[in-house]
Amino acid sequence: MKNSTETADCRVIFQPVGKRVVVKAGTTLLEAGRVAGLMLSANCGGVGVCGRCRVTVVSGETSAPSENELAYFDSTDHGLGDRLACETRVASSVVVEVPQGSLGEGQRLQVTGSDTSSFAGDPMIATHQLVLVPPGLEDSRSDYGRIVDALKEQGASIDWTMHPETGAQLSHLARANGWKLTAYSRGNELIGFSSPNRTVVGLAVDVGCTKIAAYLVDLQTGEQLAASGSPNPQLPYGEDLITRLVFASKAPTQAELMAKLLRDTIGELASSLASTAGVNLHEIADICIVGNTAMMHLLLKMPVGQLLYAPFVSSIDRDIDVRATELSLPSAPGAQVHVLPAIGGFVGADHVAFILSHGIDRSSKVTVGIDIGTNTEIVVHDPRNGAFIATSVPSGPAFEGGHMSDGMRAASGAIEKVFHVDGKLMVQTIDGLAPVGICGSGIIDLLAELWRLNYINERGHLNRSSKYVRAGKNGLEFLLVPAELSGSGRDIILTQHDITEIQLAKAAVYAGIATLLEIAGTAVADVQEMVVAGAFGSFLDLSSAVAIGLLPRLPNATYAQIGNAAGAGAKLALISRTEREQARLIAKLVTRVELKQHESFNRLLARATRLPAHLVKAVL
Repeated sequence: MKNSTETADCRVIFQPVGKRVVVKAGTTLLEAGRVAGLMLSANCGGVGVCGRCRVTVVSGETSAPSENELAYFDSTDHGLGDRLACETRVASSVVVEVPQGSLGEGQRLQVTGSDTSSFAGDPMIATHQLVLVPPGLEDSRSDYGRIVDALKEQGASIDWTMHPETGAQLSHLARANGWKLTAYSRGNELIGFSSPNRTVVGLAVDVGCTKIAAYLVDLQTGEQLAASGSPNPQLPYGEDLITRLVFASKAPTQAELMAKLLRDTIGELASSLASTAGVNLHEIADICIVGNTAMMHLLLKMPVGQLLYAPFVSSIDRDIDVRATELSLPSAPGAQVHVLPAIGGFVGADHVAFILSHGIDRSSKVTVGIDIGTNTEIVVHDPRNGAFIATSVPSGPAFEGGHMSDGMRAASGAIEKVFHVDGKLMVQTIDGLAPVGICGSGIIDLLAELWRLNYINERGHLNRSSKYVRAGKNGLEFLLVPAELSGSGRDIILTQHDITEIQLAKAAVYAGIATLLEIAGTAVADVQEMVVAGAFGSFLDLSSAVAIGLLPRLPNATYAQIGNAAGAGAKLALISRTEREQARLIAKLVTRVELKQHESFNRLLARATRLPAHLVKAVL
């Protein structure tokens, strides 16, 4: 880090909200945040004494730590990049991680999905209510021996095993609870104990590229006790999967960091959920985790180098069981983490969970399923001819607001909807605040409205004759919100480059769907259901998505937005061994398609950049 008196432009990227701004060198991070419309906490008014604007500089050059910072942080903190935003001046382009506690408003996180409370589960974990005979001079059996004998009296005469850590918990809880206990078993292993008459709970987790969703579930009833989400802590190390994989592949310490970030966040979510539900952490007896192939490799510290090059081979694609303690996750001493199997390549466990949760594999309908995000997974199931194929397309961060001039993730003040009234564009923001940027759903709406109102042509080129189109620093741009109406005091714009980014992203998704339908031999008119999952898909206006050609126009299909389907699938696999086995079957039944091997994909990709979707004659 160094001081700089240069006046060069510096790009500042604030994660995890994905907000970007260009400022002059010498600008403080607090000022940069204000220019970007990011509400950083600064109770002292930015004079360096309250410590509320704490951030982490992940990369780039900044001013040396000030006296206030030296007094506030120790040397270790500085070594990790921790700074005060009000005291830190940029000297180059930088990436800054803003913790939740330093944000005035947080990012909207989608965690809702299918309800499992009415599902008749058959969990991997069994519970046993036990009353033990206390030890005495004439009865010196071990604590373990007492448990085994008590279980035999209940008819469970099997060869029990127990991990030493579980034995330590037994001795403590038995005496603390007057020799009355709830025992948890998995197969023939005793995995944990709790106070008498306690329920048994499990943790389901969906590790996404931008967010992590977690659910605490009663394993006996399937009832969801609590749910929460958190931004993926790896965001400062890359908005896309490949950047993170490259980072992790460069050094063991970097791979260790990426794993630790995920594990710590899952642990924090587990602790928060347990507190909300009034559950002890040692009562978490089972954990099920899903995520795309890259996230699962990073979580489990598996090699990732081979994922960077075609044919993108994973280290392992079958389901995995590992002790929770090996991942440093809070739980019963003998609890295991079950990771669902992957289909192959970047079609990972999260897509298996999506298919499982909506029952696509068991449906009689011709179905197209899609989970749109930084990496978009698509599945086509045609039960008439047995076609069951899936693929993934690297749609990039554009749908999350990434790489856009005024793009941001779905946080307070983000424009989430754009519509027109009598030809005039109107915007709606998250939490009703003055707009500071535009998130993915708003971007799709905006492009659709520009197309409908003739502000852009079929190639996405801005209409120069419009009074809202002007020459900007980097070419033509559309003025959406003038500075006097924005929350940042700056114009909110959409540039010609931004439009191109969206066209490329939507074309990849559309061409992926069209290619799968072609390979499956399924006519567009025969598709009966289009299922859209994921956080972005939950808030997406489907009419806008169809209008710009992100989704195909399917004349005989119903369109359904089902929320976090991957999380719902993780919950099903958590509470039911039958569903867990079905997930294994899905991974075997679905064939992964590598799109680049099909000439039609490249042809469709080029044509699908145009607007509207019906211009792509090959399939529609």
